[in-house]
This record gives sequence, structure tokens and C-alpha cells, in this order.
Amino acid sequence: MTTTGLDFVPLTSHTGYFVGATNIGVITMPAEDQTLLWLVDTPNTLVLTKYLWERLNEMYPRLRLIAIINTHSHADHCGGNVFLQEETGCQIWATKGESVLMELPILQSALVYGGSPIKDIESKYLKADPCNVDRILTEEEYSLCEGLTVRPISLPGHYIDMAAMLIDDKADGKKVCFLADGISGRNVIKRYWIQYLFNEKLFRQSLLKIREIKADYYIPGHGDMVSEIEGLVELNMIAVLETEAMIEDELSTPLTFEELLKAVADRNQIPLKVSQFELIGSTVRSYLSSLYEDGRIAYEITDNRMLWHKVSPSA
Repeated sequence: MTTTGLDFVPLTSHTGYFVGATNIGVITMPAEDQTLLWLVDTPNTLVLTKYLWERLNEMYPRLRLIAIINTHSHADHCGGNVFLQEETGCQIWATKGESVLMELPILQSALVYGGSPIKDIESKYLKADPCNVDRILTEEEYSLCEGLTVRPISLPGHYIDMAAMLIDDKADGKKVCFLADGISGRNVIKRYWIQYLFNEKLFRQSLLKIREIKADYYIPGHGDMVSEIEGLVELNMIAVLETEAMIEDELSTPLTFEELLKAVADRNQIPLKVSQFELIGSTVRSYLSSLYEDGRIAYEITDNRMLWHKVSPSA
């Protein structure tokens, strides 16, 4: 690895990705005296984004960035948008729901916090600079240029309107799927068993959808590329289902939300600083919503406290 954490991995004649804390997709096409470029997501920090742009200019002569294709609006996937748009005049493409959040990122902090957020979670790691989206993406196939297409695949769950990007490089007869945070690599799951989810039930449905995607290369937003997706889907599903079971187990005794959050963090040996408290807390609330909708848990309000508890099968 380089000191910046970005190494380039070529996949097909016209696609590749930079390996980093967030994997960044690269799509190129030579055109007369220039190279056309599309990026799938951008790094979180200005330092990494500038380094990425330097590397790309070294790799491809007379580079022209056409568009940034964002999978979703989390800062670690769109934090470099503003710099690159100002530097190159490129377009930014995203789905409708994610475009709203990219244009009004204060909504993201408010979603996690449940109200006007405290300044401690207003960092660049949790909220990107606002940017304007030029094209709203749907699930149709878009032609980038002759022989190259991109098809967004809706994968809600990790976030509101997230989409994978399936690139068809017809020159090689190969397909590359950038899966964003719809799935995590084995190395990431091993380290972070509980990951941020906006809607746990939709996330499970999206995992099943990912299993049906036909591609030659699958690149998670975080983690190692794989050429076979079934095993990774299964591992991610196990992580979700085990978390469900753990929450149900803890709710054998009625608990408030914060008591449950502490129990979940303790069992997973997670030291909660303020950002983890909010992000994992928001995720636990998502699990509560899903389990409640399925009738597996219930709540009661006693002495001005909301107490969650497991529902017995015979109830």
C-alpha cells in the first residue's frame, strides 16, 4: 500500500479501481487526443482527492473528467465531489434520494442524531460539503460512450436511495459491479461486525438482489474485490441475522434504547465515542424498527420510559 492508501487495480481494458478506505471506481475511454474519464464515488478527504487526481493525470494523458457517478451521499463516497467539480467542471450523477442529501447534507447529520445535530458529529467524516447534482439516475442503462454502459441497480438499506453501478465493458465482454455499501468485504466484516444501516429489512432484501447480479468482478465500497458473490452475500447476511438474534436475546429483559445500545456495544467490545454512539445507535434503532414490524419485539411506556422487550412465540 502507498502511504496515502490508494493503489490502482486494473480490471478490464476500460475499468479499474483505486483501493482505499473507500474503493473508487475508474472508467476510461481514449478519444482522439484525450482520455475521457468517469469516476464511481470520490474519497472522503481533500488530501486523498487531490492525490487521486494527480495519480489519474499521471496515468492518462490529456485527461477529461466527464462525470462523478455517486453510489450514495455518505461523505466517504462523495467528499471529493466539490473539489473535482470546481477543478474540472465535471458533472455529478446520483439517484433522486441521494441527490437531495448531497445538496442538503445537514439532513444526514439530523437523520443520525434525530434532530438538530450537535457540532461534535458535524465533522467531514460524517457530512460532506454540499454539491449540486446534474443528472438524476434511474435503473435504466446509460451509454457512457461507444462500448461502455452503466446501469444503476437500486440497493436501499444501508442508505435511503443507494445504488450499485454495473459497468458493461463490451470491448472485453466483461462486467464490473461497484456495489457501494450494499455489501462489505470479508476483511471489513471481520473487523466491523455491526455496520451502519438506515433500514435493516431493506438491506437484507438488497443482499438477496446482489446475489442475482451477474458480473465478472464485484467491488464492495469497503473491502476486497471478489469474482464470486454468493459467499460474500452469505457472510453479510449472517452478520445481520446474528445481530437481530443478539438484540432479541438482550430484550428478554425489558430495556430502554440506551440500555440496549450499551448491551450491544459491550457484547461486541465496541468502545462508544460520540460518533460511534450516534451511528451505531441509529443502526440499533433500525433493527428495532424491523423487529417491531415483524412482531418479534414490542414496547411499552412506563414511568415516562420506552421499554423494549422480546415477544414470546406464544404471545
